[in-house]
Amino acid sequence: MSVRLKNSLLIGLIFALFISSNPIYAQERDSTAGRKGGMGYFIGGVGWMLESGSSSIVYSTGGGGHSITNKWILGGEGHSSFGPENAGGYGFLNVGYALLATSSIIVYPLLGLGGGAMTREASPTVSKCALLNPSLGVDYLIPIKGRSGILLGLRGGYTFTVYSNTFNWSMPHIRLVVGGFGFGE
Repeated sequence: MSVRLKNSLLIGLIFALFISSNPIYAQERDSTAGRKGGMGYFIGGVGWMLESGSSSIVYSTGGGGHSITNKWILGGEGHSSFGPENAGGYGFLNVGYALLATSSIIVYPLLGLGGGAMTREASPTVSKCALLNPSLGVDYLIPIKGRSGILLGLRGGYTFTVYSNTFNWSMPHIRLVVGGFGFGE
C-alpha cells in the first residue's frame, strides 16, 4: 500500500472519528441544530499549489450547495482554478457535521471526495486525479424573511490527490462563501 494511500485512509479515519464523537455545541432556543434546510452558494478563494517541491498561488471560483438534516451535512461543489502556473477544474461530494448550530452561526468540518484535472504551464501534461478535501467551515446566517436569508461564510482546507495519472499535487486554501439559506419548521 502506498504512503499516499495510507495517509489518505488515516485522514479519513480521523475525520470519521471526529464527526462521530459527541461534540459540545451551543444551542439557542431558535437553533438550526434540529431543523432541516438547505444552502446554495458561490465560493471563491485563494490557494497555494504545492507540487514537486515548488509552490504557486492559485485562485478558485465555483459554486455548490448542501442540505442539513439533524446536524448532518450532505452536498457538493465544483471549482475552476487558475493561476500563473496552473489551471484546472474539480468537484467534490461533501459530508459533514454541524459542531455548533445556532440561529446565526454554523461551524462544521467537511470531508470532500471528488475528482478533477489540473495542468501545468511548463508542461502540456494533464493530471486527471482523485481528490480528498478535508476542510472546516464557519457560516454566518443573516435572516431576511422568516427562516431564510443570506449566507456569508469562510472555509479553510487542504485539497490533495489520492491518485493521479501523471503528477501529484496538493493545495492548502481559504475560501469565501456567499449565498442563501432556508430552513423548515
